[in-house]
Amino acid sequence: MPAEKYLWDRRCDVRLRALMNRIYYQERQRIFEFRDGFVKVVALLAGSVAFAKVADAQVIQYCAAAITVTSAGSLVFGFGNKARDSAKRSAEWALLERDIESAGERHYTEDQLNQWFARCNEIEASEPAAHPALLERSYQRACDAIGSKPIGQPSFWRRHRPVLILH
Repeated sequence: MPAEKYLWDRRCDVRLRALMNRIYYQERQRIFEFRDGFVKVVALLAGSVAFAKVADAQVIQYCAAAITVTSAGSLVFGFGNKARDSAKRSAEWALLERDIESAGERHYTEDQLNQWFARCNEIEASEPAAHPALLERSYQRACDAIGSKPIGQPSFWRRHRPVLILH
């Protein structure tokens, strides 16, 4: 029985790790898509005001400044590229989850577990540094999703503050 529990615990660990990372990259993708969309809306609205010439010259200067700042930020930080990268990474984690689930709860082997952990390491090897608060939220959501008890609880502030700085 101890060997079965050991294998079951390892399966739960790899399943939680894959789900947590998929949730993390889905949320990261959503954040970067929002930022990319925000830049486009600012450029569209401010550009419309500037080209319509219905406003004061100073308002047009503010519109031009808003377009410049948001567009420069989008070019420098590459929000669209980061959103696409996050979507790709989320898909990789989803494929791993599919493989874990397709083996079933009773018909997996230790070799499969080793392969799943190796794939986790392979996927994580090329990932950018994770945002700690967003990763913690993803962990909490993954634990809730599979009915696992999370280890430790984040503070109220860490749980509810918006993720502003994410690269």
